Amino acid sequence: MRKLSVIGSSLLLSIIGIYLVSVSYAKPIAPPLRVGVMVSDTGPLYFAGPIQRAAVKLAVSDLAKVDKPVTIDFEDLGDSDSEFVNATNKLSKFKPDLTLAPIDSASAVRFLKYIGPTPVISVSALTEKSEASNWLFRLATSQSQEIIALAQYIVDSKAESVAIVFSDDDYGRSTMKSLAMAFALRGLSKVQLIPLSERDLLQKAKPDALILATMEQSVSFLSEFDAWSKKVKQLFLVAGNQANYSNFPWAENLAGALALTSNNDVPESFRSRLAASLDRPGLLGSQNPIVALAFRSYQAITLAANSYIAAKSNSAPKLRAALAATQVDGEDLFTSTGFLNQAKYTLYRYSAKGTYTSVGQYDPKQ
Repeated sequence: MRKLSVIGSSLLLSIIGIYLVSVSYAKPIAPPLRVGVMVSDTGPLYFAGPIQRAAVKLAVSDLAKVDKPVTIDFEDLGDSDSEFVNATNKLSKFKPDLTLAPIDSASAVRFLKYIGPTPVISVSALTEKSEASNWLFRLATSQSQEIIALAQYIVDSKAESVAIVFSDDDYGRSTMKSLAMAFALRGLSKVQLIPLSERDLLQKAKPDALILATMEQSVSFLSEFDAWSKKVKQLFLVAGNQANYSNFPWAENLAGALALTSNNDVPESFRSRLAASLDRPGLLGSQNPIVALAFRSYQAITLAANSYIAAKSNSAPKLRAALAATQVDGEDLFTSTGFLNQAKYTLYRYSAKGTYTSVGQYDPKQ
C-alpha cells in the first residue's frame, strides 16, 4: 500500500515562507501588480465573499511590508446577465495583470470564456468543464483528481470488488463514470454500477468497497444503510456527500465509513489573523472548508506577486511562464496544463456519532 502517515502537512504551507520573504526577490514591484479578484458576494456562495476579501487584504498588507505592492479590484459577477456585463466592464477598465477566478464552477466557466489571454488562478475545485483555458492555474485539486485519488486508495487497500451507488443526476453520473474508468485503468475488473433507485441490487452484492456517488441524496440512502451494511466491508463517501451527520437518528450507520479529501491544512497563525480581521472568533477552531479557501486566496496573491517579480514584466505570456515554473521543495507546483501537481490527501473516518476525524495522510504518488 502506498504511504499513509498519521502526521502530514499541506503541500502549499511552504509557499509563504519560500516566496513572501525570498531574498532573491527583494526588488520591489514597480509598478504595482494589478490583480482582479472575482468574489462571491451574491448567489449560492454569498457567504464566501467577505472571508475571501479579508484573506486577500491580509496578503496585500503582508506584501506591502516587503516592498511588493499589489493593487486589487474586487468584482462580483452577480446572478444576472446585466450584473455579469457590469462587473466585467469594470474589470476591463481596471486592466488586471492576473485574475483570481470565481469560486463557483458555473460562473468560472463563463468568466474564462470572457477573460481571454490573461493568467488566472483558481482557489476552488472547479468542474472539468472549466479546463478550456490554458491560462488557468489551480491551487485546489479538481473533481477528477480527487476521484482518481480515491480509486487509487481503494486499489492500494487490496479491495477486489467495488460497488458504485450513484444518483441519476450530472454529479452522480459523472462521478460514477470517472470512478469506473479509474478502476478499469488500474486493473480492477469486479466493479458493479448500481443506480440509487435500484437498491434491491445491493441485497445481492457483497463488495469489498461500496462508494456512495451522490450529493444530498445520500441522506435517504444512509438512513437505510444498516439493512445491508454487514454485506459491505468498507463504505466510502465522495466529496459531494462528506458532511456532519450527527443530527440524524441513523448517524451510527456511518460508523467506520471513510472519505478522502485533498489537504486543507491552514496555519493557526493565519486562522487567528483571519478571525481577528473579521471579528469572528468562531473561525479559530472551525473545520469549515471556507477557511481553507481563504488561505488559498492568500496564497494566490502571494504567488502572483512573486511570479510577477520573477517575470520582470507584466506581459501576460511572461507572467504565465513564471507561474508555470513555480516550484515548492524542488518540485513543480503545477502540471503542464495548470493542475495542482503536488496534491496530497487526508483520510477521514466517521464515528457512530456521524462526525469524522482525520486518521492519516495519503499521497497517491508514493
